[in-house]
Amino acid sequence: MGERNQNELVGKIILANFLECGVERFITFISEIEGLPLYKRLAQESIIIPKPVPGAKILRQKNAAALPKVGVIAKVKKGANFSIHYTQRELSIEYQINRGKLRRRMNNLKLTEEEKKNLSGLLSKLRRINTRNLITHEILKGILDYQRDYFESNSELDLKPLTRSALAARIISNSRESSRSFDFVVDVSRISRVIRGLSVITPQGKEVPLRFFFAGRKDIVKRHIKAILNKENKERTGIFSSGQLKRPYTDEELRHKLNEEYGLLITRRGVAHCRQDLGISPYSKRNGYVYRSILANFSNIYPFTIPSVKNNAPECPGVYELRLVNSKIDYPNGSCKIFYIGSGKNLRKRLLGHLSSCSKNGGIRKFVKEKNCAFRRIQLPHGWEKEEKRFYELFIATFGDSPLCNHVTPKANGG
Repeated sequence: MGERNQNELVGKIILANFLECGVERFITFISEIEGLPLYKRLAQESIIIPKPVPGAKILRQKNAAALPKVGVIAKVKKGANFSIHYTQRELSIEYQINRGKLRRRMNNLKLTEEEKKNLSGLLSKLRRINTRNLITHEILKGILDYQRDYFESNSELDLKPLTRSALAARIISNSRESSRSFDFVVDVSRISRVIRGLSVITPQGKEVPLRFFFAGRKDIVKRHIKAILNKENKERTGIFSSGQLKRPYTDEELRHKLNEEYGLLITRRGVAHCRQDLGISPYSKRNGYVYRSILANFSNIYPFTIPSVKNNAPECPGVYELRLVNSKIDYPNGSCKIFYIGSGKNLRKRLLGHLSSCSKNGGIRKFVKEKNCAFRRIQLPHGWEKEEKRFYELFIATFGDSPLCNHVTPKANGG
C-alpha cells in the first residue's frame, strides 16, 4: 500500500470515528478548536469564516434551554415549509476558507515545519466538522422531504418505508441537481454513524430518534397491526368489567384488514411473526382474560442489556415491562414471560439501575444473570405511576398473581 493510500485510509477511519461521537463531545471539540490562537488569528483576518449551513437555523436560547441536552440536535418547525432549527450553534456551523487570502498569507510568511503542521492539522479538523454538519443537515432534509406526511400528522401510520441506502441515493441525486456539490461521500455507513444516538423534536413537540424514520416494511406492518388491535380494543370488541374481550381478531382477519385498510400485502404467517415480535398473544390467548398492556402503545421488545437500554430507552417518564425471551413463568391463571412491571421519571436511568450490581431487587438480578431477558416501554409525560398501577392490577386480574419480581404494590400518588 502506497503512502498516499495509507493516509487516505487513516483519514477515513478518523472521520468514521468522528461522525459517531456524542453531541457534547462534538461541541466541546469545536469549542477547543475555536479557542486556539491560530484559529482566532485566521478568523480575525477573515481567512476562516464560520457560517451556518445553508438552510439551517438556530433555536433561540430560551427555547433550546428547555430541551433535553443529550442527543436532541434540532427542532422541526412547521410553516409554509418545514424548517430545521438546531439546538446549538455548533451543530449547524460550516467553516469556509478564503483560499486566496490563505495562499497570500503563506507566501508572505516563512512558516516553520511545525507551523505548517499546525495549520494543516487545523484545516483538517475544520473539514471534519464541516463534513459531519453537512451530512447531518442533508440527512435531516432528506427525512423531512420523504416523511413529510408523518411530520404533518404525527401518526406512525403515515411513515413510509425508508432505507439508509435509499436516503443516500436521494442525497446524491439532489446534490447533482443543485448547484452545490460535496467533496465527501454520503453512503450507508456514514448515515448510520451520524444518526447514532441523535433525535429531533417534531412540530407537535415529540422527541423522535433519527433511526425511527428508517422504517422497513416489517416495521410498517407492525405499526399497523398495533393500530388495528387498539381499534379492536376500543371500538369492535369492548372491554367488560371482568377484563374479557368479546372476540379479538385472528391472524387471518388481521391479514385481510392490513390489505383492505392499508394496502399492505402480507401472509398470515407474516402477521403471526410481526405479532410475536410485538409481544402480543395469539387469538386463542387473547380471547379471554387479557392483560391489557398488550394492546397499549408499547415499543418493540428490546434486549435487556446495558448497550440496548442506552440505545432504546429514552430519558423521559414512562412504564416498562421486564420479560423472559426463551421461557415463561407459570402463574395461577396461565403462563407469561413478564416478570416485572415498573415505571420511572427517567426510563433509561431506571432500567440501567436494574442492571447495576447495586440493584436492590434480587429477583431481577437473578433473571438477568441466568436468563435471556428483554424489555419494552411506553413513554408517558404524565401519570406514569397511575398507569403502572393500572397495568399491575390488570396483570393480577389476568394471571391471578403479581409479576414474579414485583414485591410491593405500585403507588399511584404522583406523575
